[in-house]
Formats: sequence, structure tokens, C-alpha cells
Amino acid sequence: MSIGGRARLGPAPELFGTIPELALHTDVEPEIRGVNQLNMDLIHQVTEAYLQTAEGSEAGRLRFLEGLWEIQSRVEAVDRPYVAPEPDAAREAYVTGQPLFLVSPPEVPLGEYLEAVSQVARHASEMTGLPAPQGSALADADFASAVDAERLAAAVNSPDEFVTQVASQLGAQPEGPLTPAAVAFVLVSALVPFLTTPSSAACRSLGAQDPTALTSGHCPACGASATMGRVGESTKLKGAERVLWCGLCHAEWNYERIRCVRCGTRNPDNLRYTHVEGDSAHRVHLCDECHGYTRFVFVDDLDKPVSMVVEDAVTATLDAVASNGGYTATGDGGKARN
Repeated sequence: MSIGGRARLGPAPELFGTIPELALHTDVEPEIRGVNQLNMDLIHQVTEAYLQTAEGSEAGRLRFLEGLWEIQSRVEAVDRPYVAPEPDAAREAYVTGQPLFLVSPPEVPLGEYLEAVSQVARHASEMTGLPAPQGSALADADFASAVDAERLAAAVNSPDEFVTQVASQLGAQPEGPLTPAAVAFVLVSALVPFLTTPSSAACRSLGAQDPTALTSGHCPACGASATMGRVGESTKLKGAERVLWCGLCHAEWNYERIRCVRCGTRNPDNLRYTHVEGDSAHRVHLCDECHGYTRFVFVDDLDKPVSMVVEDAVTATLDAVASNGGYTATGDGGKARN
């Protein structure tokens, strides 16, 4: 499961077996965080709203993810020091396309990260409906032997390489009991809550910027490809703004309404939205120049509050809609035409 390549951080479909419908219980009251971070009150509210119509394995999948978000929220709530880049340095990085985390990288404590990995692996092995051999292999995987401080530090700016190295050292195989997809899910899910607070601080240092300076949808904080986006509420005086969202660090940033997120083209003849019949709130933006796509939620058409982590989960069906039409989450390298 590629982070920068696949542009999607939710569980890969191949990770899941037949998930039972689960009741979530927790004795920990999570801390309420900012809009770019894990607001569990909002997540619970939105998840419950979607569960009113979800059935079978889809309901079980949402319950599983709700448990994962609880784990991430508890990890995120720990106060860790982070020195955000100076505003001038942040602005220079933004206009030159350099991620803010390259200017001022967050430190991820090895012991705390490995504990988060252990919790995520245990949760996934027990709650994804994996066959017994796969579940046992995930629960028993010795992640601590494959992750050291140097490798973890590099993971902040090169998560794909980090996942590949760890999966290889653990002997993960696509057809084996321990798969690269399962390893990637655990490693990335455990990394996310260590990045959300630094991302928010770095973006505050950057301040409001001109979205026309961006020619593709890479996260200004961590550099990963945008996971998805939302189109905000329309007004009589101003058209609906388009905001991209990063599933790795939960940064949000404005992006031009008529521009491909993957290749940056502004040619309106090659850009269009499509959606599943009966659900205009969730759409996929297609580019016929690079054959890339991006999932979006349209706030005007949504009948519930917006939580981007939940929307990332419920729009998974749009990946199939796009891929069946020959589109990919990264595009094929079409050139931006400004």
C-alpha cells in the first residue's frame, strides 16, 4: 500500500476478511482536538450517522476503523515538543514546493511508536476478519526488530521507503501469511498520530497562502499526495472553495477549483466529476490528461457533519469506480498546463 503513490491511507481492501458487526467499547475519554486533528466526538457522531444505513461487512469495517481512530486519538493526545518552521522559511518552502517537514521535521519517539504499532497490529489482527494464519502472523510480527531510530526518523519524509524496508526485513510476501499490505497498514496507521499535531503547527506558521502557487496536490506539510478533498459550502458572493486533505498528517489546504490534483492541468475540457447514482455528495474528480483521479465530498449535498477521516473510509467505493474507468490515484505523469 503506497503512501505517496496510492494517495490513500485507509485499509487496503485485501487486508480485510469477513468483518463481524462489532460494538465499540472504550473506557478512555479522548481529548477533543483541533479541526485538522482527531476530534473523536465528531468522528463518533459521523460514524454513527453512516452506520444507520451501512450493512454487513461495511458496518463492521466502520466499527473497526472507529476503534483504530480511538487508538490514534489516544496516541495523539500525548504532549510532545515540536518546533515549527519560522514563517519566512515556511513561506519559502511553500512557493518552492518543499514540504514543511523537510524544513522542520517532527521527532517520533521510538518506544512510543513501537507501542502504537503493537496496539494497531493487535487491533487489526483481531478485528479485520482475517483468516487465522494471517491474523496470527500480523499479531506475532516482530516489528521492533525491523524499526530502529534512524529508520523511523527517515519515515517522516519517506514513508514509502520505510514501509518497503520494514516489510522486506519481516519477510512479508503478497501470498504469504504476513502481507506487505498488512505491514503497511500497521506502520502508517501508527505513524499518523505522531504527525498530526506538528502538521497543524507547521501550517499555522505558514499562514494563508495563494492556492494558485500549487501546481499539484502534494501536502505542503509532509509532501504526501492528497488523499482526498472536499468542496465547501457555496454562497451567493463566493463559489464553493476546494480544500485538499492529507491522510498521513491530516493537513488541509486550499486548491484551485479547476485544476487536476495529480498533474496540475487547468484544461477544463479534460476535467470532470462523476459519482454513483443517488449519492451526489461523494464524487470522484477525473482527469483525462493524466488519467488520475481524486475523491471529493461535496458539503452542500451532505446531510451530516464532515469528518475527513470518516469520509476517507466511506468513499472507498469510488476507487473502484475510477479504476474501472482506467484512472489511477496518481495519474500517469500528464504535464500541467498553466
